[in-house]
Amino acid sequence: MFKTLQQLMLGSLHRQLIVGMTLTVTLMMGLFVWNIIHHAQTVKIEQYKVQAVALADSLSTSSAIWVASRDFSGLQDIVDGVSRYPDLKHAIVLDPRGQVMAHTEKDKVGLYITELPKENEHQTVHLTTNIIDVTKAIILADRKIGWVRIGLDRKPFVDQIAKIKTNGFYYALITILLGTLITTLASHYLTRRLFTIQKVANKVQAGANHLRVNMQGTDEAALLARQFDRMLDSLTQREMQLASFYSLDLVGLAITSPERGWISVNNCLCNMLEYSEQELQKMTWAELTHPDDLETDIQQFNNIFSNKVEGYSLEKRFISKTGKVITTMLVVRCVRKIDGSVDYVMAMVADISQQKADAIKIEQLAFYDPLTQLPNRRLLSDRLKQALTFSARRHLYGAVLFLDLDDFKTLNDTQGHDIGDILLKEVAKRLTACVRDTDTVSRFGGDEFVILLEGLNCNRMTAEEETKVVAGKILDKINEPYKMANYTHVGTISIGATLFFGHELTIEELLKQADIAMYETKNDGRNALCFFEPQMQTTINHRVELQRDLIYALEHRQFQLYYQIQMDSSNKPSGTEALIRWIHPKQGLISPFHFISIAEDSGIIVEIGIWVLETACAQLKAWQSNADTAGLSIAINVSAKQFHQINFVDTIKNAIDIYDINSSLLKIELTESLLLINIEEIIAKMNDLAAIGIQFSLDDFGTGYSSLQYLKRLPLYQLKIDQSFVRDLGINISDEIIVTTIISMAHSLGLNVIAEGVETEEQQRFLLSQGCKNFQGYFFGKPIPINEFEKLLSESKPK
Repeated sequence: MFKTLQQLMLGSLHRQLIVGMTLTVTLMMGLFVWNIIHHAQTVKIEQYKVQAVALADSLSTSSAIWVASRDFSGLQDIVDGVSRYPDLKHAIVLDPRGQVMAHTEKDKVGLYITELPKENEHQTVHLTTNIIDVTKAIILADRKIGWVRIGLDRKPFVDQIAKIKTNGFYYALITILLGTLITTLASHYLTRRLFTIQKVANKVQAGANHLRVNMQGTDEAALLARQFDRMLDSLTQREMQLASFYSLDLVGLAITSPERGWISVNNCLCNMLEYSEQELQKMTWAELTHPDDLETDIQQFNNIFSNKVEGYSLEKRFISKTGKVITTMLVVRCVRKIDGSVDYVMAMVADISQQKADAIKIEQLAFYDPLTQLPNRRLLSDRLKQALTFSARRHLYGAVLFLDLDDFKTLNDTQGHDIGDILLKEVAKRLTACVRDTDTVSRFGGDEFVILLEGLNCNRMTAEEETKVVAGKILDKINEPYKMANYTHVGTISIGATLFFGHELTIEELLKQADIAMYETKNDGRNALCFFEPQMQTTINHRVELQRDLIYALEHRQFQLYYQIQMDSSNKPSGTEALIRWIHPKQGLISPFHFISIAEDSGIIVEIGIWVLETACAQLKAWQSNADTAGLSIAINVSAKQFHQINFVDTIKNAIDIYDINSSLLKIELTESLLLINIEEIIAKMNDLAAIGIQFSLDDFGTGYSSLQYLKRLPLYQLKIDQSFVRDLGINISDEIIVTTIISMAHSLGLNVIAEGVETEEQQRFLLSQGCKNFQGYFFGKPIPINEFEKLLSESKPK
């Protein structure tokens, strides 16, 4: 029964309307008929009770005197008169003890009836199936002298109720039948248009994508039909676009099914893997995957089938038909059936082999000095970090040696840069020969070298002696004559050293101590070793003093923004970089080089950064009202400490809202060193700000550490080529290679490029020839205050 009802209720809309309306009408008519019968029954009962009580009242009143006088014959006459009342069953007169004094059945006179009302009751009414029985007291002079009892037959009442029930049933049945007929006709009329839409939908599902409903009218069905037609048009258009994209050779695309295997493969994937589509149809993904990447791929793929994920992305290597290893970015997504099982899987395969090769090439150039092939600052910083950890774990001292060639500038000026480069290469070889394989010799810049000695003794004095031994070897080796072409050079070197134990000092502090010690060696006559001593703390004290002055400067607005113009390829101003300057009341103008590191270490950089942000936003607001400056952008530098603040994103958004500026004109410059920690947090924050139009520029690109592996994930707008690479363009072929590679890689990733430190027209021409179209440097203008900058802008306007 339940299944039959369920089939009826869950069938077509037409059937549901008929069944639903029929049930509704049946229920309503049933309630209506029941209400009528119940009401009629209640009314009839009340009428019969009123008649019985009235008859009992009349009999008790008329028989009172006769009862008092105990005139039986008179009472019998009265009862005989009452017996003519319609539907009367019996009429009885009783004395107070219950003896029958008169009865419609005369043979019962003199008998006793024991069932009398209670002493305090004057009237009772009893209803049975066949009779209504009323007993009422006979009152004379406020004294109860007897009882009368009236019984009315209920059969006429039952017959009337039965007739009402019969009429109600036929009325309800006719109404239900009429309602069902009307509902059937109405549902057919209402659902016929929906059925038309359903027929078209079935045919479209079967493959007739060209069919449309084309229904006229203004009712809901017509509106639904038109929306259905528009949806089909949209789906057709999307299928055409998808087919067009599928046929493009941008990325490899494949669709596979658990039941049917390969469904389709585009030409790009076939060409990438060097197999035809027919050959791929006979293979599995596992056969194409590099063995070292197979386990990870299978695990991710199984996660889809266990409903843990809807897809995944990973870097994966494929092996082509000819055995070539292809590094790709694989993106897999699935489409599920109604029951949640996988219907089919779509895979997008992008060949990133060239990008990986470019990244490796840039990393090689960025990790090592091109001239001496020694580790550069970037790699030195990384190894220093590891050395500190190693020292802390093994409880062994280490040492940092800062070396500077004496009179190297004189050699360059007198013998030329070629001889200077030869000397630097030879010095690099000699330094490397003086240390162990576990130590690091790096070129710090120019004629400066830094040596990292690891795993010295656990005793400080012994470690210092070990360092002196190494330094002695270096001095002896460097002092040996250098034969370069027709020139023999005898050189000396100044060495500053500092010991470290664990993480007591930061990398910057170690380098600074070694640098201070090196300058002490210079001051003491050169060609010697000097260890950092506490009395050299003057410099540190100066830093502390500057830190206090920084706090005062922030409170008393001693900072000022200078603006350095940025030009496009047509030498028109495109924006500016805001650079902070400190107007010290005693020392005058202080470059950020002298106080930013102090601000970073003390945490004041966060408040300084907020001041820079608000000042730049206020300037953008002022420029918005001028047509000549409304399109200029302002780039601000954000420190790692400021960026990692929890409320950094809200701070930027609030500033934009308060000053009501175009957010796309605010550019945030980040350094690669910022990417060393919490990369996921960094990407999330950058995405939040990029969503409101903020543009990000990666500053000093090529000198940092770990941005290359995340470059494709960062929402960057621009790469900023570091001035250290730009400075020697036209002089140093390695710098030209680095710059060319950076520009090429940026363009392949769809990123804008700007070069800083452009000082000559030759440098600009080279950059232009490689595709760099944005420039910044002294060739166009130095950092200057806002009034001078706006004057420069007016002078740069086309005449």
